[in-house]
Amino acid sequence: MSSRLDSRWQYNGLRAVVLDNPQLQVVVLPETGARVYSITHKPSDTQLLWHHPRNLPRSIPYGSSFDDTWPGGWDEILPSTEPCEYRGERLPGMGELWALPWEWRDDGPDGLYTGVGTAVLPLRFERWLRLDPEQAVIHLRYRLTNLGLDALDLIWGIHPVFAITPNHRIDLPACTGWVGQSSGPALGEAGQVYSWSRLPNGVDASRVQPFEANVFGGHYATELSENWFALTDTVRHIGIGMVYPADIFRALWIWQVYGGWRGLYQLAIEPWVGYPVRLEQAIEAGRQRVIQPGEVIEYEAAMVVYTGLSRVSRIQQQGQRIVVSR
Repeated sequence: MSSRLDSRWQYNGLRAVVLDNPQLQVVVLPETGARVYSITHKPSDTQLLWHHPRNLPRSIPYGSSFDDTWPGGWDEILPSTEPCEYRGERLPGMGELWALPWEWRDDGPDGLYTGVGTAVLPLRFERWLRLDPEQAVIHLRYRLTNLGLDALDLIWGIHPVFAITPNHRIDLPACTGWVGQSSGPALGEAGQVYSWSRLPNGVDASRVQPFEANVFGGHYATELSENWFALTDTVRHIGIGMVYPADIFRALWIWQVYGGWRGLYQLAIEPWVGYPVRLEQAIEAGRQRVIQPGEVIEYEAAMVVYTGLSRVSRIQQQGQRIVVSR
């Protein structure tokens, strides 16, 4: 299955790098956080990522409000979600990566390298993205380097936001759920702990609610027995999932917006190195990641698009092959 990379495109004035093969088309915007703006499954003409109905991608000044300018897609978040003070410096909301222009270069016909140095903390973050020649899979390789002379407390996460319908279901390995935020009882009460996926009020958190539910919430999935997640359209039998390194990412943040936040309809399932996803709170809980001076952290992950299933029991990486089990 041949792949090609085309960097001649623009989207709303931004350079758009398109990776394409018979199964997938992936669009990356290097000038605005190297955001993966689009993942299209070509045989079914399905857009897997959510796009904001009112915000288009554009160049954003560093330190801007993420929520007010966010066009959707998949971002990399480092070193915090909420704005915070760290060692006398103000860190912007959703971190330092998403608004910066990244360096980029072709990494062969089926791959793209992107990298950036952060403005406040002395860090370099790099990502290699490659389309699989045999499967509908995006292979990812990451490198994070501490360029400074001091150890740094960090949290970071992979932040894909998915397009959803009421027919979608979320599948996770056995884990403990913790309600971090909720607009009301329909998505649990903040602080509640439960065994995935049944909330204490009987609601099944694995089932995506309709837009008309007018609710939103954020749940942590902790004590994960395996290192994957899946989101499946149970009517069209198409889904997207991820497998990630368990020694790097210790929790998932599941951001469920079913009409109740800014009139939006979206779902994010995000691997995070620690939790809570606000840096000060993670430090207080002792769940941050410390990177030593000169340390280099490298890891790999993979995003897979699959068909023919209405639910998923496991996603495994076997060499370069990603196996999705019913």
